[in-house]
Amino acid sequence: MTVVAFSLARFTPADLAEFYEIARPRMERGLWAGVSRQTSPDGDLLLVTFPHMDRPVFRFERDRRGTYTLWFHDRQGWHSIGSGSTSTECLSIWRTRPARVPAPALREA
Repeated sequence: MTVVAFSLARFTPADLAEFYEIARPRMERGLWAGVSRQTSPDGDLLLVTFPHMDRPVFRFERDRRGTYTLWFHDRQGWHSIGSGSTSTECLSIWRTRPARVPAPALREA
């Protein structure tokens, strides 16, 4: 039996599920216009576009070493805003955090 190793330069099904768990609600609310994928021997990219913009604003990638990086594009170029050895670690910046509950006001007696 021949076993073909999974390429480190490709997102796994679990990586894609992790990403789309974050992306789907944003697309449903109209915050993101869409996501496109580009795959090459050097890596795998998911490009996020915003409504009324002609270029991607976020780029989530996995390179040939298996490293994940999240990028943001402003008018100056791409800037790394997250990285990690897993998709969960890299995308943690987008995970919703519980709302902070204000401390109860102190009442003077």
